[in-house]
Amino acid sequence: MKSQQKQKRNRIITLTFVSVLMVLVYGPLAQWFVAADRVLYDRLASHLPNKPLENAYIVSIDASRSDPETVSATYGRIIEILSLAGARRIIVTEPPEIPANRNLPGWAAAMNASVPVYVPTRHRLAELANRHGFVDVKADSDGILRKSGLWQLNDGVMSPSLPLAIAFDNEEASTHHRMSSAVSAIYLSNYVELPRVEVESLLDPATDKSVFWDATVFVDASPALVGSVATLPSGQFVTVSEITASLLADVEQDRTVIAPGWVRAMEWLLPALLAIVAVLFLPDRTRKDIAVVTGVAVVLLLLFETLLLYVLHVRIDLGRPILIFIGAAALSLWLAGDEKQELRDAFKRGNDFLAAGRLEPAFAEFRRCQPSETVATVMYKLSLAFEEQAKPERAEAVLEWMKRTHGETPAAAGLSQENTAGPQRLGRYVIERRIGRGAMGAVYLAKDPRINRPVALKAIPIEKEFEDDELKEARLRFYREAESAGRLAHPNIITVFDAGEDKGLAYIAMEFIPGIPLKKFTDPKKLLAPKRALELCAQTADALDYAHNQGVIHRDIKPANLIYNPKEGSLKITDFGVARMTDGNATKTGIVLGTPMYMSPEQLAAEKLTGLSDLFSLGVTLYELLAGEVPFQATNIAVLMTRITSDDPAPISQRRAGIPPSIDTVLAKALAKRPEDRFSCGAEMAIALRNCARFS
Repeated sequence: MKSQQKQKRNRIITLTFVSVLMVLVYGPLAQWFVAADRVLYDRLASHLPNKPLENAYIVSIDASRSDPETVSATYGRIIEILSLAGARRIIVTEPPEIPANRNLPGWAAAMNASVPVYVPTRHRLAELANRHGFVDVKADSDGILRKSGLWQLNDGVMSPSLPLAIAFDNEEASTHHRMSSAVSAIYLSNYVELPRVEVESLLDPATDKSVFWDATVFVDASPALVGSVATLPSGQFVTVSEITASLLADVEQDRTVIAPGWVRAMEWLLPALLAIVAVLFLPDRTRKDIAVVTGVAVVLLLLFETLLLYVLHVRIDLGRPILIFIGAAALSLWLAGDEKQELRDAFKRGNDFLAAGRLEPAFAEFRRCQPSETVATVMYKLSLAFEEQAKPERAEAVLEWMKRTHGETPAAAGLSQENTAGPQRLGRYVIERRIGRGAMGAVYLAKDPRINRPVALKAIPIEKEFEDDELKEARLRFYREAESAGRLAHPNIITVFDAGEDKGLAYIAMEFIPGIPLKKFTDPKKLLAPKRALELCAQTADALDYAHNQGVIHRDIKPANLIYNPKEGSLKITDFGVARMTDGNATKTGIVLGTPMYMSPEQLAAEKLTGLSDLFSLGVTLYELLAGEVPFQATNIAVLMTRITSDDPAPISQRRAGIPPSIDTVLAKALAKRPEDRFSCGAEMAIALRNCARFS
């Protein structure tokens, strides 16, 4: 085919492909491709510089611990105290439920106080307040809250949103040029945390209330994180008050992210312009040129969207236009020629030449191929053919080329195993080989001859490790540990089958699970994807929750004791060998076996342990899986203990790109120094981890 004909054909193919792609992306399949716009906006908005409201606080009432009457009275008392303290404004984002048949004399006085009180529209308190607005918490189809409406039609009247209604009372904010009638919605990005005030402290007469002078105070019944109703593009879990505070700060500081009409027109125009560029400039260029043009175009589009968002606070969605341009570039790369096919053709021609005895052309074709075992095999045949033709110098040239491109000949298949002396049999179990070491001894792969089942056999040299005076207690502890582990039946916990003693070795026969210890994935070069690490730790938290409910504490949670099966995506906790029954009378306290860098502060202090100690160790494990190193490090045990009990680790989002701030929140709670400040149980931690994984 002539060059001009090929060029014309390629352009027609590219034009047809781009046209069909545009119709699909903006037509029937728009709901699938709109994710490209959302993902791009989320990545940029997550790091958008924001400022919180000045002199603002959040007060959250725990409605779950009180009856409705008490909660309603608490709301009224808080409003009264804040009014007397000289607060600038009080925003009740989640007022208490008030029956329709109940009078509101007490609330009437509170709502007509000198301090303005703002409430949501359609609540009974809105009848008493001249200042109210709706709260728009409607997430996109992927569960992310990116947009909030400013106006809503209520009973034939346009009502403002709650942040907008509050801003209208601020003369400075109401004059901002961005608050035009053409703007119907504003976009959320990330939330800068406001300080929270404990209800008990606020109600305490002895507490200094002067901090609330001229302050903006949000009152709700949704504690941070636990009471979240939405997820921001930054991955943060936020409550209604936090959403309102973020939007109000943007409005009053004239930093609202909007999408004017000209932006929408440009979002339709840009794909067409990019399609024209793709059709005119990409076909019939080299693969390198296509890659350069595509890279430059994508970078320019990303910079354009970033500048609009960060400088002008304008949202424009360029994810789909970028996707269309990349699709056109991919097609052009394919039309430019399939290099792999060329290599396959070269290999085929080389084989044909070798079969025909034309060794030099065969050598030339094989040298064009990528190094592989297959190429090495045929090149070895080629060297033998040169020897048969009495051309030893050419045979040597072939071998030199193989050595230069393929390296040294690999050793015979199979891994040599170290010669470790060990028992051939323990009890009825036949030992095949050693596969590792546990907390107190070696672990062997063995077989139960009765049912021909493979088992993992953990053997402890109990008679060598303990003196006569301690041996009896050690045996008792060993069987108690085996009993505690044997009571556990959970899909994420290694099953214990049997326990016994033979040849001076105490052993536990456990379920043998093929897999990889998570320790292999703590190398900074081999880290798991954050979403996978979060899911595996969530499975661990679920299993620990079950074990804790059975009265068993692991006491040595770390990556080496978590076995991961990549094919099935499953995880098993192993080595409950240091676990003890919490309902025993002789082993409730005291520091036990474990790895210091994963221990909780109370474990290091030899205090009474609960399952919350395991959750701390799991937090350390998650940190290491995400960052490639543990959060607390030191050159000696004394300094390490000090850091674990006193220092706070660096936020994980600062250690690895792509980690949302919500994971920092979860890790901070898991690694809290006081057990009561951590997650209340493994199930609660698992929920938080999976929520983070959804948006990672």
